[in-house]
Amino acid sequence: MTLLRQLGIPAGRMPTELDDRVELWRRELARRRAVVVLDNAVCSEQLLPPLPVDRGCVVLVTTRARLFAAELGAPESLGVLPPAEAVRLLAVTAGVDRVTAEPDAAGEVAQRCGYLPLAIRLAGARLAHRPRWRVVDLARRLANGPGGISQLAVENRTLAGAFAASYEPLSERSRYLFRMLAIHPGDDFSPPMASALADLPLSETARLLDDLVDRHLLEETSSGRYRLHDLMREYASELSRRLDDRQVRLHALDRLLDLCLRAALAVAVLLEPALDGKVLAVDPPPRPELLVALGAPDVEWLERERANLVALVAYAEKAGRGGYAWRLARALWRFCYIRSYFDDILTTNQHGLVAAERIGDRAAVAQMHNYLASAYVRTGNYLEATKLVKAAVAACQELGDRRNAARFRANLSGVYFLSGELDAALHLYLARMNGDQFHLLNALGHIGIVKTRLGHHASAIRLMNASLKLRDRTGHRLGEPELRVDLGISLRELRQLDEARRQHETALQLAIDNGERHAQCAALNELGVTAEAQGDPDEATRFHQRALELATRINHLQEQGRALARIGDLMMVEEPEQARRHWRRALSIFERTGAPEQHDLRRRLPDAAC
Repeated sequence: MTLLRQLGIPAGRMPTELDDRVELWRRELARRRAVVVLDNAVCSEQLLPPLPVDRGCVVLVTTRARLFAAELGAPESLGVLPPAEAVRLLAVTAGVDRVTAEPDAAGEVAQRCGYLPLAIRLAGARLAHRPRWRVVDLARRLANGPGGISQLAVENRTLAGAFAASYEPLSERSRYLFRMLAIHPGDDFSPPMASALADLPLSETARLLDDLVDRHLLEETSSGRYRLHDLMREYASELSRRLDDRQVRLHALDRLLDLCLRAALAVAVLLEPALDGKVLAVDPPPRPELLVALGAPDVEWLERERANLVALVAYAEKAGRGGYAWRLARALWRFCYIRSYFDDILTTNQHGLVAAERIGDRAAVAQMHNYLASAYVRTGNYLEATKLVKAAVAACQELGDRRNAARFRANLSGVYFLSGELDAALHLYLARMNGDQFHLLNALGHIGIVKTRLGHHASAIRLMNASLKLRDRTGHRLGEPELRVDLGISLRELRQLDEARRQHETALQLAIDNGERHAQCAALNELGVTAEAQGDPDEATRFHQRALELATRINHLQEQGRALARIGDLMMVEEPEQARRHWRRALSIFERTGAPEQHDLRRRLPDAAC
């Protein structure tokens, strides 16, 4: 009846029966060219009666649910607005002059609204009702207030109300799954993770996820990957805090942590065969079928889930799940290390350390100190690395853990070596030669590296070649790229340039194959030095520039400084001022990291501050 009145049909012509009204509606539209908008449809059956049959009309249907009927044509799911369009919509609602006057604040409001049109309209209406507010005032409220959901309300229209219209018709199990999904701290997730959170069978979870997608409560970002929009996550979290007991939420988090830890650990033991997985996951998996559903363990799974797992470590620590926090950090370490994700090592192991200290697990504290130090070493902060490894050794001695105390002393000797304390490094390496083949090959290699730095190149080559032979015999390849880099240095110093280059090229290829980008930087810098010694300064410059680019990308300060210093050396004859600029940048890095190279650069730059 409402549609007929909008066409101007008088009350006296209005049929009493529904079928007759439909017929009159279609006859009237057949005489017109019209655009009909049917807003917020609930189901396909609701739409079929008012659909015109004449081709002179266009019908647009909006709905929160995914509808299907042959008469409706192909559906089109609308995503969020691009940032520029979101700001324009805010301006239309709040006033062009106000929004134009504060473009940065307007962009922040649009971003805080998640670029959702309804949220932006509500935010703009709130500004329009408060002429004394600046746009930045609303941006602050959205950032610091009780939540974006509660801020986005005008009169009886609220964003939560719009979301509720999609949430309320769900089945109880769909509602429960939706609330549990908000516990996942990462950006997206897979069905096995959702199944773990809700403790539901995987097949049922997949069906319920589809239902949530159909109702636009959940986004399917790609096949088998889902995410909650930020404001939808906040809505789900508020619902869960109100409706679900705290223990229910914590048990859901535990199930997710357990699944992710076991999946990460399955990859970790492939990358680090010496790792004792039983230390990190003692009991049998509660739901082995979910591990199977995640697929065969490989590094690409870790790569895909890396940001989620890093977020999960931090979330576990803050939620008081300390055992999971430090164990997941440890399981991720080797992967992050070989791929030069040093910021991730810092983040996960800092949270892991806090968690281990809080639960009083001294063995875990030692582990976190040691692996946190590895990131500081690779980013050139040798002072902090030394403190951390010493703390790890002390914790192991306190516990009577001789095995790990010895391992961590070897790491300490490596830090001494890198920071230029060669006598201390050599003393600790000699103390490691205790008959174990892995320790022996490691010690031989490290003593050879120290002898390279001391200038004892012939004996260094013998020691490093012995270490390589032991590696061939035992299959241990950890640290081989770095070993070959230094072997090449000693060969170069003895003017065996072709063999030196071969070692550096082999080191580079091994580092690329292993994903060890820090070792790639070192190999590229040494290839540059070797190319220069072979009489090709242009090639040398290209190698150093590649090293600088990669070292900058992974924040490897020591190799950045080395590359800058060598490029400066090569530029000095033709571009002396540009060379000095490179030296000054290198000196700044070396002073920050305490590297011994700073002294040589100060002599070359008499104007440098001491």
